Amino acid sequence: MLSTRNAQETATDAVQIFGGRGITRTGMGRLIEHYHRTVPFDAILGGAEDVLGDLGVRQAVKKMPPTVRL
Repeated sequence: MLSTRNAQETATDAVQIFGGRGITRTGMGRLIEHYHRTVPFDAILGGAEDVLGDLGVRQAVKKMPPTVRL
């Protein structure tokens, strides 16, 4: 979850820094535009962040010994 959020923030910041060049598909901005365009797919392929976070917590609680107090 943290890595996809950081990747999205990095992509947005890069577009802000490069301005108009960051959204062109040619020239200096082509790599930034490609990164900014493909970053959301990583989050989609991983699943909704909230669902994955909930699943992780449920699995951790399920594997806890019954004598542990929360």
